[in-house]
Amino acid sequence: MPNLTLAICVYNAEKYIKETLESVMAQTMQDFHLLIVNDCSTDDSVAVIEKFFNKNPRQYELVNLPVNGGLSAGRRYVEEHAKTKYIMFVDADDCPYPTLVEKLYNKISSDNDLMAVGCHLEYMDSKGGKIKGGIYLGETTKEGFYEKAAKEKLIFMQPTAVYDREVALSVGGHNITGFPCGKPRYQDLCEDLDLWTRMSDLYKEGKAIIVVPEVLCRYRKHENAMSSDSTGMILRMRHIKKNLKLRRRGEKEHTFIEFRDSLSKQELEKIEKDAKAANTLRQSYYALKKGRVFTFIGKLTSSIYNNPSYFVDKIRHNIFKKK
Repeated sequence: MPNLTLAICVYNAEKYIKETLESVMAQTMQDFHLLIVNDCSTDDSVAVIEKFFNKNPRQYELVNLPVNGGLSAGRRYVEEHAKTKYIMFVDADDCPYPTLVEKLYNKISSDNDLMAVGCHLEYMDSKGGKIKGGIYLGETTKEGFYEKAAKEKLIFMQPTAVYDREVALSVGGHNITGFPCGKPRYQDLCEDLDLWTRMSDLYKEGKAIIVVPEVLCRYRKHENAMSSDSTGMILRMRHIKKNLKLRRRGEKEHTFIEFRDSLSKQELEKIEKDAKAANTLRQSYYALKKGRVFTFIGKLTSSIYNNPSYFVDKIRHNIFKKK
C-alpha cells in the first residue's frame, strides 16, 4: 500500500488540468495514491479528467464535493480522509518536473525529524511560457529551521510539499473555522503559511520543516493576478502572527473574526495603504511587460509612496535572490 497521497484540488481548471496530469504521470516515482477533489467545478474539468484517464490508465480516485467550499476546505478534506502517512498537494494548473515526488518523498522518509519537505518553484505564464522569478522560500537545514522557529518567525514555504498528515492534523490542519461567511474567503489566503507556522510549534520536539533547494515544479502565474486580495493577505498574515505569539505564551488563539474586529481604525487604514503598495507594484510590473512606460512609472511611484519598504523587499527577494 502506498505511503503517500498526491492530491489535486480542482475548481474550473479545464484549461490546465490535462497538462498537470501529464506531469503527474511522468513522475519517476509512481507509488502514490492519486486523489482528485473536485470542488463543484462549473466547467468541463471532470470530463477532461475522466477522458485523460480513459486514454492513460492509472489508479486514481475522484471525489466530487457536494458544496463549493474553497481551497482550504478541499485540503482539509484530504487531510481528514487520506489513509497514508504523507500527503502532497499539486495545484490543478501547476506542472511538476519528473523527479518532484521522488526527491521530496525520499527526503522526508529518510529522517523522522522532518514533518514537511518542500522545494523551489519557477514561474510560468498562463500559456506555460517561462517568465522571470519564482518561489525560493524556506530553510534548507533543520538547524536553520530551529533557529527561525525559536524566534517566533512566520514559516514561509511554498504549498508544493510532502508533509506528515497526522502531525498536520495534530495542530489543526488547514483551518476552516472562525472566518466570516461568503467571499472573500479569508481562510484561503495564506492558508499554507498558517499551517506551516502552526506546525513550527513542534520545533521544541525536534521536528522540522525544510526545503530541497532545487526547482522541481513550475508555478503558473496568471496575468490577472492583479485582482488578488492584498488587504486580505495582510490581514491573514497578521492574524497568523498574532496567534503564533498567543500559542507560545500558552494563551487561546483568536479566530479571524475576533482578530479583525479588534483592529483600530488607524490600523485598518495602515493595512489598506500597505495593500495599495502591493497592488500598484504588481500593476507596474504588468504595465512594464506591455511597454506602457508612463503607466509603469506612475504605478511604481504610487507603490513606493505608500510603502517604500515593500518595494525594497520585493527587489531583494526577486532580483538579487540567488537562483
